[in-house]
Amino acid sequence: MRAFLGDGDRQYLTGLRMGGARILILVDSSASMLDASIVNVVRRRHLPAVEQRASAKWRRAVASVEWLVSQLPPAGEFQIYTFNTTAQPLVEGSAGRWLRNRDAPTLDRAIARLNEIVPQGGTSLYQAFRAAEGLRPAADNLILLTDGLPTQGAKRPSGSTVSGRDRLRLFERAVQVLAPGVPVNTLLFPMEGDPLAAAAYWKLAVLTRGSFISPARDWP
Repeated sequence: MRAFLGDGDRQYLTGLRMGGARILILVDSSASMLDASIVNVVRRRHLPAVEQRASAKWRRAVASVEWLVSQLPPAGEFQIYTFNTTAQPLVEGSAGRWLRNRDAPTLDRAIARLNEIVPQGGTSLYQAFRAAEGLRPAADNLILLTDGLPTQGAKRPSGSTVSGRDRLRLFERAVQVLAPGVPVNTLLFPMEGDPLAAAAYWKLAVLTRGSFISPARDWP
């Protein structure tokens, strides 16, 4: 539905299904999306907004969404939410409802808004999946772009740190919110110090009959 210019054939992500009458794209916009290194995330958080938006990891995520949108089937509907500690639609005023794939100006507005976002805050996968639950009828294809396990659930944690096991428990609680029968296709942009993430999202793909992909650094 939109053009995407790049090098080579962009269809080589085998297993990622872009079909469906209602496709929901969830984009992690937490601070960790600024870099793959914890030290660099902390450093980048203090840079001007324009430099934060220009970080390589975030630009890859934005480009990935642009590629995904370019693959939307003409006949169908879509919605794109970003999430950190809360979840919100990219198109203002569209919460809880679907948008038409054929509506090119709305697609353009969504991507333009995504390019304005500065990644910040923690990560609540629970809030992202709750937003998915609020769409009626339910999505029949869910595409998740994230870099690891969540750092909080329905509310902020009481402590200042969250262990790897705690993050896994938060992930498992978030998954319980998902509507049954919806395939979850995850694009993981790995974060250092989060070794349990890949296995958790791979298992989610198996359970929901979706897919799990960690794209190469030069994709898309």
